[in-house]
Amino acid sequence: MKKIFLITGIFLLSGILYSQDAPEIKTRWVSLTPLSERVQEVDGLAVGLGGSLADRSTQHTQSINGLNLDLNPLGLLIWMFFDPAKGKNEHTFLTVNGITLSGAGYGRNVDQNGLSVSVYNYGRKVNGFLVSGLSTSIDKGNGIVISGLMNGVDDMKGVSISVFNGSEKMKGLQLGLINKAEEIRGVQVGVVNSSKKMKGLQIGIWNKNAKRSLPIINF
Repeated sequence: MKKIFLITGIFLLSGILYSQDAPEIKTRWVSLTPLSERVQEVDGLAVGLGGSLADRSTQHTQSINGLNLDLNPLGLLIWMFFDPAKGKNEHTFLTVNGITLSGAGYGRNVDQNGLSVSVYNYGRKVNGFLVSGLSTSIDKGNGIVISGLMNGVDDMKGVSISVFNGSEKMKGLQLGLINKAEEIRGVQVGVVNSSKKMKGLQIGIWNKNAKRSLPIINF
């Protein structure tokens, strides 16, 4: 019996010592945001001001899987003064899989998969359905992107709907007042449509591509 207690005590002590030395990276069901750098993954609910506090020099990626609620009351002020180009970086620091409802939006270095509804969006990559009240500026989009004023998606595959739509590479549909693409395979529908390299159709008051400029319909 004494040996059993002794062995049990040794295992308990070693477990305590190991937990003290182990990195404090955890998976949580519920977490506040900005995410602590000690949180690796949230499987459930994340609520707060959004984003992450992880050290950018570590190139560490965190993830939120489920429902993400960003209750940021300064959304409109941030949109007015924030320059998305300054925050651009090739590494993804946060991936959100599921549903995001935000009173503001994201900076760069965020990938979103699922449904996202926000005031604005400066994320890195979107796969799914994104709705922004003001503007969207992302590197890659796959799915449907809708914004009240402007969509700026460098590489877009799917549907882009806004007053102004701009892309370097576009495969799918641009629908708005002004549509512009450096290279497009698909359809542009608006008042003014322009592209430098096109395989598809332009429908609008004035349409311009590398081959010709025509009213109403161009190809």
